[in-house]
Amino acid sequence: MSAASGKATAALLLALLVGGGAAYYFLGGAGDGGNKPLPPPAEPTGGMPFAYTDVAEEMGYVMRNRSGKEGQKEFILEAMPPGIAVADFDGDGWMDMYCPNGNNITAFDRQKDVFRLLPADLAPRNAMYWNQQGRSFKEGAAAAGVDDSRWSFGAVAGDLDNDGRPDIYLCNWGQNRLYRNLGNGKFEDVGPKAGVTGSPRDWSTGACLFDYDQDGDLDIYVAQYADVHAIASNPLHATIDARGRPHARTCDWEGIQVYCGPLGLIPVNDVLYKNLLQETGELKFQNVTRAAGLWFELDERSATESSMGPFYAFQPVAWDINRDGLQDVFVANDSVNNTAWINNGDGTFTDQAEDLNLAMSFTDAVAQASMGVGIGDINRDGLQDVTVTEFSHDHFNLLIARALPGGDVIFNETALKSGLRQLTFYKLGWGALVYDADLDRDLDIFYACGHVYPEVDVNPAQRTAYKQRNLLLLNVDPNVPRYEDVTDNAGPGMQIARCTRAAARIDFDNDGDIDIATTELNDIPVLLRCDLQRKPGTHNWVMFQLRGKPAAKVPLDPAGAEISVTTGDVTQTQVLHIGSSFECSEDPRLHFGLGDATVVDRVEILWPNGKRQVLQKLPAGKLHRIDYAPGE
Repeated sequence: MSAASGKATAALLLALLVGGGAAYYFLGGAGDGGNKPLPPPAEPTGGMPFAYTDVAEEMGYVMRNRSGKEGQKEFILEAMPPGIAVADFDGDGWMDMYCPNGNNITAFDRQKDVFRLLPADLAPRNAMYWNQQGRSFKEGAAAAGVDDSRWSFGAVAGDLDNDGRPDIYLCNWGQNRLYRNLGNGKFEDVGPKAGVTGSPRDWSTGACLFDYDQDGDLDIYVAQYADVHAIASNPLHATIDARGRPHARTCDWEGIQVYCGPLGLIPVNDVLYKNLLQETGELKFQNVTRAAGLWFELDERSATESSMGPFYAFQPVAWDINRDGLQDVFVANDSVNNTAWINNGDGTFTDQAEDLNLAMSFTDAVAQASMGVGIGDINRDGLQDVTVTEFSHDHFNLLIARALPGGDVIFNETALKSGLRQLTFYKLGWGALVYDADLDRDLDIFYACGHVYPEVDVNPAQRTAYKQRNLLLLNVDPNVPRYEDVTDNAGPGMQIARCTRAAARIDFDNDGDIDIATTELNDIPVLLRCDLQRKPGTHNWVMFQLRGKPAAKVPLDPAGAEISVTTGDVTQTQVLHIGSSFECSEDPRLHFGLGDATVVDRVEILWPNGKRQVLQKLPAGKLHRIDYAPGE
C-alpha cells in the first residue's frame, strides 16, 4: 500500500468509526469461533523436530486489534498494540487469555487539553478468551465484566489478594484498571477503591507483579511512557484542523518522513504500588514511587537520549538480579538507557544498570530503543540471562550474567558472538520469549517482529519491511552461547508476515510443549500451536505450578521463586515472572524440556523468603503442583 492510499484508507476508516456503530463490525469484533476443525500437525523441514501451525481462527482467538488509523500512523501510540495476560482464571486447569485492545483518536479538545477517543458504544473492547479444554476459546469479556473500552496496552494476571484466584491489572492510556477475580467467571473493577488507577493523562505500557518488601503480598510496578496530550497542545508538534482533529509533525528516519519517535516527548515517571493487604486485610495500595527513589523531576535532559529520568518505559521484569535475596526490577526503555532498579532492602531502589552492563549496547556504546524482555538461564550456570528487542537497523541484545569472585553479578553483551547481531539487525522486535522449543534442555528464543513505519516498503534499499516474519532462533551451543535462525523450517505458522507486537508463552492444549499467542497491529492475532514430532523416549518435559504461603511471607502466586531441575549432569534454573516479554504476563507454569530423561532426579525451589525446598525423583510428562513446605 502506498503512503497516499494508506492515508485515504485511514480517513475512510476514521469516518466510518465516528459516523456509525456498523463500523465496529466492519473492523471485526471479538467473536467466539472455535467451530472449525483444527488443522492437522504441520510437517517440520530441514531436520527440525517440530513445526508451528497458526490455529487462531479455528480456536476462536479472533479479536482484531485496532490501534489508531490503518496504515500510516501520525502518533507514536498508534503503532503499539497491546499485550496478553495468560492465567487459569476459572481454575479448571486450562490456561485462559485476557486480551486488551486499542482505540482511535477522533479530536483534540484545546480547552481541556486532552485527546478525544471513540465513544464507548463505538470503541473497541477488550476480550476474555475462556479455554474450552484445549479444543477452542470462548469469548466472554462482557459477561465477566472486563470488556474495557479505553485504549489499553499491557496486562498482568496474578493473585493480588491471596484468595487463590488470579486478578488482572490493566495498563491504559488514561486511568488503569484492577479487575478483582470474584470467581464464577466474574470480575469487579476495584482500581479506584484500591488506589491504583493513576492519572487520566498517564500512558501506562507494561507492568510486573513482585513482592519487593517481602511481606507476603504482590506489589505492582507500572512502566509509563509519555504525556501524549502535550504533543497536540504544542503548535510546534501538531496542528488541529477545522474539525478538531490533530495532525502531528513528521520526522526524518533513514531518508523518509514518518511520525516522530519518543525523543522530545515529555516522559512520565514509572509507578510503584505497595500492596497493603498484609497490613490492613484489604486490597489497598500505596503509591510509594517517591519514597522508593523512583521519582524524577523533569529537567533539560529528560526528553533527550541523555535522560537521567523519567524514561520512556515499556516492559518491567522482576527477579533477584544481584543475588542478594531481594527482588529487583529491570526495565526496557525506548531510546534512552535501560534501568536496573536494585532493591536496597529498606524500601528504596538504586539504578545500577550501567554498573551491571544492562543500560545500553556496550558494543556500540549507545542507548538503544528497547521494547521487549526475555529472561532465562541460557548457559545453565544458575543465573538469569537477558535478551532485549530493539528497533530496526540495530541489533537485539543478549546479555549473559556472570558471577564475579566476590559474589557480585555482571552481564556480558554477546550479541555479536552469539550470532544475534547478524540475525536481527534489520528486524524490529517486540515480544521476546526464552524457552525450550524442542525440549532438548537448551533454551531457544522467539522474537515477535514488525515495523512501525509502513513507509519503509517504498524503499527496498533499507532491507527491512513493514510486515515481518517473526524470528525463531535455536540454541546450538549453550556454552558459548550460539544461535541459528530456523524460522524457514519451523512450519507454516512461522512464515506469516504481519506487524506482530506481543508474544506470550501458553501451553493452551496441555500437551507439554509450548504454544505461542501473539497480537498484531491493526490485524487479527496468531496462535502458534507447537506440533512436536515425538519419538519414543525423546522430547520429554515437566511442568511445575508453585503455591506460596502468605503466613510465611510468600504470596500465593510466589513471583520471584526460583526452581532448579536436575536430570543427569544437567541442571536448569527458572524464575517465576509475572510480567515479561512485551506488555504480557505468560503461562505461570514453569516448563522444562528434559530430552530423553523420564525422571527428574532433583528439584530445588528457592522461595522468595529465602527458604529452600527439595524434592527427589519426580516423573516426567506431567504437571506437578508444589505447595510451600521447606525443610526446617
